[in-house]
Amino acid sequence: MMKSTMLQYDGAVEQAVERLLQMRVFSSKAEVFRAGAMELAVKYGAIKSREEIIEEMMYEDAKPAIMRVKSGKAKLHRLEDI
Repeated sequence: MMKSTMLQYDGAVEQAVERLLQMRVFSSKAEVFRAGAMELAVKYGAIKSREEIIEEMMYEDAKPAIMRVKSGKAKLHRLEDI
């Protein structure tokens, strides 16, 4: 469900929002504020970054191979030795 809120802003924030719209970085003021909220959420650890999510997915894919190496059932070779 989409929520809405009314924002009041002026000065430097207004200039920044208008410039981002003029540059066509965002197509609406709502998009500007949503992007800002998401960036702050990542910065303060409220949500995971895209990079963190990708890293977790890569680890999950590699986990079986890592476990085989740790258990001694598989061996890693240096690229130079292959």
